[in-house]
Amino acid sequence: MKYSLVIPVFNNFKGIQDLYLSIKSAFSNEEIEIIFVDDCSSDDTWNELKSLKIKDNRVKIIRLAKNFGQHAATLCGFEFATGDFVLTMDDDLEVLPVQFQALIKHQTETGAHVVYGEFSQKESFGKKFFKGIYKRLSKLEGSKKGRGSSFRMIKGEIARKLTENHKHFVFIDEFLLWYTDQVEFVSIENNPSPIRKSRYRIKGLVNTTANVMMYSTAIPLKAVTFTGFLLAAVNLLIGLFFLRKFFIDKIEVKGFTSLIVSVLFSTGLIIFCIGVIAQYMRAILKNLNNAPTYYIADKEC
Repeated sequence: MKYSLVIPVFNNFKGIQDLYLSIKSAFSNEEIEIIFVDDCSSDDTWNELKSLKIKDNRVKIIRLAKNFGQHAATLCGFEFATGDFVLTMDDDLEVLPVQFQALIKHQTETGAHVVYGEFSQKESFGKKFFKGIYKRLSKLEGSKKGRGSSFRMIKGEIARKLTENHKHFVFIDEFLLWYTDQVEFVSIENNPSPIRKSRYRIKGLVNTTANVMMYSTAIPLKAVTFTGFLLAAVNLLIGLFFLRKFFIDKIEVKGFTSLIVSVLFSTGLIIFCIGVIAQYMRAILKNLNNAPTYYIADKEC
């Protein structure tokens, strides 16, 4: 199989047929398998997917036992993808599948392992705000971090390798950068008439942004370490100032200088040491994290 298209779906009973027809039209001449991962929808999405499976043997359908989230559902689809390249997209048709041709063309020209489609999105203020925070902070760790979208093209070997990374929190775009730097970006057009509006809520965006920052980057730990080092340096200067006052200006209260020096310097040093220890704890947790990313309740592949 040349291409595997993985699509996480959730409560999209009314839009499944339009989604399937747009995929069928966009890939009429290519070898492709279509993998739908139902993230435990509460409507009739699963039965609609089963009807598609009966009509088209290229369709694979998987149903998760509970709602694990978009990235976990996508990762689950990777496990069943057999294509040389894996394509991913959302189920809301925010970008039409025909836009994959631009990614395929660019990958053929560059030989990139990962190609992202970048497009303008109509987002609420809350979603734009939290995504903006993540992207700006991520760029501190690399120019390619914080970019991209769920509209991707991934080398099949790398996509299947990602399924070995069972973590408490899954963020595919971070995982991809663990394996390769051959990542490209292509500007594409968004669909002016998507199936529906975004399902993200402010609470979910806050949690996702916080989890990404904690699990996918070392920025918080580096910030604590830097703050501790800075405080230690500043407090050392303050301590030297009081020592000067002691020897030159003759401070009358005995023990005041030594108390100030020890408290200020040790406080900064303690915070610095906590930051260093936290760096090691993060590395250990990354290796010991064995919670299941997803669990499959039913499938027809």
